[in-house]
Amino acid sequence: MEVQVKEKSMQDIIDDLSPEVRDELDLFERQIKDYLAGQTGEIKFQKIRLQLGVYAQRQEGVQMQRIKIPFGGLNSTQLRRLADCSDKYASNFLHLTTRQDVQLYYIDLADEPNMMRELADVGITTREACGNTVRNVTACHQAGSSPTETFDVTPYAEAFKNFMLRNPICQNMGRKFKVCFEGCHDKDHAGIMIHDLGFRARVKEESGELKRGFQVYVGGGLGASPSLGHLWTEFLPVEEMIPFSASVVRIFDRFGERKVRMKARMKFLIRKLGMEEFRKLVEEERANLKVDPSWNDFLNNIDEAPPEMNLNIPSTPEGIENDPLYIAWKETNVLPHGHEGFNMVNIKVHNGDITSDTARALADITDVFSSSDIRISISQNLILRWVPTEALPALYAALYELNLANPGAESFEDITACPGADTCRLGITSAKGLASKLTEGMSNGLGEYKELAKGLNIKISGCPNSCAQHVSASIGFQGASLAKAGKNVPAEQVFVGGGLYGDDSRLATSIIKVPTRNAPKVVKKLLDVYRDEKSEGEHFNLVMERLGRDRIKEEITEFTQIPTFEEDPSFYQDWGHEEEKFELQKGIKGECAGATVEEKVPTFTDAEKRIQQAEALLKHGEYETSIMEAFHSCAASAHVPLYTKLVDPFTSEQTMWEFENLLVRTGDSDEKWLDISSVLNDMVDQEPSEELAVEMLEVAKELYSECERIQADLS
Repeated sequence: MEVQVKEKSMQDIIDDLSPEVRDELDLFERQIKDYLAGQTGEIKFQKIRLQLGVYAQRQEGVQMQRIKIPFGGLNSTQLRRLADCSDKYASNFLHLTTRQDVQLYYIDLADEPNMMRELADVGITTREACGNTVRNVTACHQAGSSPTETFDVTPYAEAFKNFMLRNPICQNMGRKFKVCFEGCHDKDHAGIMIHDLGFRARVKEESGELKRGFQVYVGGGLGASPSLGHLWTEFLPVEEMIPFSASVVRIFDRFGERKVRMKARMKFLIRKLGMEEFRKLVEEERANLKVDPSWNDFLNNIDEAPPEMNLNIPSTPEGIENDPLYIAWKETNVLPHGHEGFNMVNIKVHNGDITSDTARALADITDVFSSSDIRISISQNLILRWVPTEALPALYAALYELNLANPGAESFEDITACPGADTCRLGITSAKGLASKLTEGMSNGLGEYKELAKGLNIKISGCPNSCAQHVSASIGFQGASLAKAGKNVPAEQVFVGGGLYGDDSRLATSIIKVPTRNAPKVVKKLLDVYRDEKSEGEHFNLVMERLGRDRIKEEITEFTQIPTFEEDPSFYQDWGHEEEKFELQKGIKGECAGATVEEKVPTFTDAEKRIQQAEALLKHGEYETSIMEAFHSCAASAHVPLYTKLVDPFTSEQTMWEFENLLVRTGDSDEKWLDISSVLNDMVDQEPSEELAVEMLEVAKELYSECERIQADLS
């Protein structure tokens, strides 16, 4: 008899959430109501919602929700819940990103808190998926299963995520901060040199024992001004990973740019200071950092045992092992595994988009074939890591029924594309539209290059922000525009020769801008040049480098020509949007980082009122409330000079931490306030008393005077 599982009510879900998450989402719900009622300004609310991953869409009145999936790891229950939330609140599909996030679209703002509650119910958070924070921590999608990994980086990525999530040190930075972990010694599936921090697993022998650690790169990043990271060390012991990272984040927060948003990433700070000075600052910070031993508690609980497997694998469909389609799929999508008797399977997801119905069906498949274990790759695919070898034919048959058994995963025909102008406010062209056109071409016009193009890839971003990581591709396209006779023409900036190869990673070279309609012809021409110019075994990137930018530009210049609208109106339409007029959005700002400060300028008036209130409460013997008023007065005082430095914290706790980091440790304030954040927190945690209330009030008054002095110096 089938057992009916009762669906949890929203109240049951709320009751089961941790107090921290429950309070956070209750507050967000109130903040949404205040915003919709006109009681909260646009800039302040933007800061609030971005911190929870809510992103304004290109279409008015609806939101995109970015959902953090640390290291791309999902189980079947979580995948089902994502699909259910997409059906209930969004647009019936999930988009997988190059940073292993999931994005949902067309969400009503008022529905956001309940959707987040349903996600939190299965262990998924949206907190710090956007904004000036440490973003989703990404990792090698083969972690824990690769036959060439040094060790499984999953628990280290998880620990990093847990340490940074809601941590005051990274809530109000000048810009976003991205981190990745790679475990393989022969491949770079994560992109260690294109992140603010990139960790690669290493081991070395000490006193006869193998010790774990990381090769570390700092200061990488893509976007309009890409940079490869700088090697920090060849070996950082695993127990130093979190203290070192905390030191880097604190230095970035303290010295990073805040006025000029385009120059506020850590790569620009390193360019400004120089690597030698940056290293000196971080090492000094690390030497002075008070490390809580609990930061490394995770090292005592790392479990690397294989998951429990389902023993009831369906029988293999007759004749399938001789099916040419199965053979092609097995050749390209089935990967070797580090444990005998298993394989990894790479499921190619076109444009990173999967319908909610397909996602639910796939969740059922993972329960049967891969111990409910799923990873998202930075190529926007889904990886099943624990598939028994004997189950491959039956798995193929199940995936085939869902149209998920297409061969060519991680190959030239597996194109990476961001949402582009389809939904993103910054998008100029439709990256997905061009990707679909090129994918279609792989079956006809470009199919002849299949063997030649092995190991190459195409990545397409709808704007310079590089969300599809196009500057790390063999052939990359960046959305742009051209004009002809007063009409806008969708265009692509062409890049060649990039790749993620660990220490040998390289950024693609920008060549020339062509109308989007000619992009497929550019791909064909570049492959023709490669075929004609390469030596035996010479990689595409090396040929492009040897030929040089001027020669490549010369080869594809013919594709820069634009016919008049009367001659060919298709040139004035974007791929996938043939029924629409191509137009550039004007006056619309993207939200990749969001504003650093809200429109309301803080003054000392709030601090004065709170001090007066604390005094009155003290006289009436209400010590606990008096202590809290004095504490919030400290934050109100500190907020004024912090705002002058373009720092606008969300909470009193964050404010006091930023005061210490940005004003005391920079010399703007007396060093007597060096540990004010922890001192105040300790006082708040103590048993309330008259003596403690008097002490807190004295601190509040003294800090008020100190902040007045600092503000006068800064003004």
